[in-house]
Amino acid sequence: MTDGIIERDGEQVVFRYERRLARPLDAAWHAVTDPAEIERWGGARTELDLRPGGQFVSHHQGGHRVEDRVLRVEPPHLFEHTYFKDVNPGAVVTWRLQKADDDGALLTFTHRLPMDDVRAAAEGIAAGDDPRTILARNGAGWHHVLDMLGAYLSGQSLPWSPQEQQALQRHYATLIP
Repeated sequence: MTDGIIERDGEQVVFRYERRLARPLDAAWHAVTDPAEIERWGGARTELDLRPGGQFVSHHQGGHRVEDRVLRVEPPHLFEHTYFKDVNPGAVVTWRLQKADDDGALLTFTHRLPMDDVRAAAEGIAAGDDPRTILARNGAGWHHVLDMLGAYLSGQSLPWSPQEQQALQRHYATLIP
C-alpha cells in the first residue's frame, strides 16, 4: 500500500499520491485519457473530449451521470479536469505522468478540494457526515482508484470489499491535518 498525503493549503485540502506504473509513458497516458481504457480499469462508462474546455462525462452506478470539464491537456504528461463540479465546483484533479527509470511511468496525482465545497457537501449531498469523514472518504477513494489503475496496467486484478474500503477510510482519517 502506498499512502497518499493530505495537506492543507489555506482553505483548500490537497490530496497527493505517487504511483509507479508498470507500463511505458504512452500506455499510462492512454489508460488515463482513453474512455474505453478508463472504463476497463475504473468501471465507469466515460465520454471524454480531450481538449481544454471539452466535456468529461462519467456514468456511475445507479445511472448517476457526472459532467466535468477538461482544463489542461499536455500529452503525454498532463491531464487536468474538474471533479464532480456540480457538488465540488472548485475541485481540480491533475494527472502528471513522466517516464520512470525502469521503462515504466511515474504518476503524480493531485486533487485540490476547497473546504467550502466540503462544508457544502456536509450540508447537502453528504448530509450527516462531518467534513473529516468526507475528506477521509475522498482520500481512501482516490487511493483505491489509483490502486485499480496500477493493477490494470500490471495485468492483475484487484479484489476489494466494503470492509477493506472502511479500513482504508479509517486509515485516511488519521492522515487529515
